[in-house]
Amino acid sequence: MSLAAVALALPVQAQELQSMSWDQIVAQAKKEGEITWFQWYFQDRFREQVKEFENETGIKVKIPDGSHDANFNKMLAEKDRAEGDIDVLSLTGADVKKLNVADYLYGPVRQMLPEGAKLNFTIDGGDSQGYAPAFWGNQMCIAYNPDRIAEADLPRTLEQFASFLEKNPGELGFNAASSGGGSGPGFIEGVTRKLVPDFDYASGVADPATLKKLGPAWDWFKSHKDQFVVTASNADSVARLTSGEFMMVATFEDLLSGLQKKGEVPKTFKVYVPDFGMPSGGNMVSIPANAKHKAAALVFVNWLTSAKTQTKLSRVFGSAPQHPEADTSASLVPDSDRGKGFTRATKPLGEEIAKQFSLNVLQQ
Repeated sequence: MSLAAVALALPVQAQELQSMSWDQIVAQAKKEGEITWFQWYFQDRFREQVKEFENETGIKVKIPDGSHDANFNKMLAEKDRAEGDIDVLSLTGADVKKLNVADYLYGPVRQMLPEGAKLNFTIDGGDSQGYAPAFWGNQMCIAYNPDRIAEADLPRTLEQFASFLEKNPGELGFNAASSGGGSGPGFIEGVTRKLVPDFDYASGVADPATLKKLGPAWDWFKSHKDQFVVTASNADSVARLTSGEFMMVATFEDLLSGLQKKGEVPKTFKVYVPDFGMPSGGNMVSIPANAKHKAAALVFVNWLTSAKTQTKLSRVFGSAPQHPEADTSASLVPDSDRGKGFTRATKPLGEEIAKQFSLNVLQQ
């Protein structure tokens, strides 16, 4: 068949798939027999996890090496090909904001997946409009060493943090540069939102007049400048918590959980989210509009987002389950703290907050 003929056939095939029952889609998926999932992190570990799917369905899953940007740009570059190399693509919320999803992705899959109505199609400020369900959640949080500070003594409000810093100078660590990871900037944004509540963080506007309104946050941090420690990165914060230098640090739930599972961090360390909140986010999974194995991709997405798989990912990776019926008992963040997460400020404002902290606090 010529490329032109294939191109003409694709819309019909996609339309036929949308009219099939789920059992018919599964049967078609097994005929296709394979998918390629472009997933940019934990690739080796996910290659192990998908073996369960392969054993259940007989559908082989290939996960190529590749960075987030390389994968995303490949999808963009292949848009006009009759068939692309990508069957399943992981995306961030920021990625979704950049796309006209109907032009680039197959779907909406919300109506096609058996449990589509239960799934979350918006994450980290990106609304996929039913095209890409969330499969991975993470929560920025405060990790602490319970051997050094009791749960009852944890600072939860901004006033309690001020008191904690005054009584325990040098015992709180967080990174400030986004290049070192987002948990420290997430803590900075949480404090900023509490002190500057009447502000449109979703607009992304970062002109000088707008940034000037954030002054109360920098005043608070400057008043405690000698009482907290700015670290080099997420990893540096956790390493220094482990060494005993700090009582508590800003971190990611999934980062700490992964290090605990590898034995690099004591399993006794716990986390919580302050009352003023810290950012939560995650990633989505999508099917490009020109995917070669759409039925197999749908069956894989259904498996990946299922309560069973989401429970397992939580236990193995420490991610926050994205299916409402998943078991959250293995999560480090207590269920009572989940509602304290918020969507990070839209770029460029989101990145500018950390820069303004450095300019107005650290360099003063």
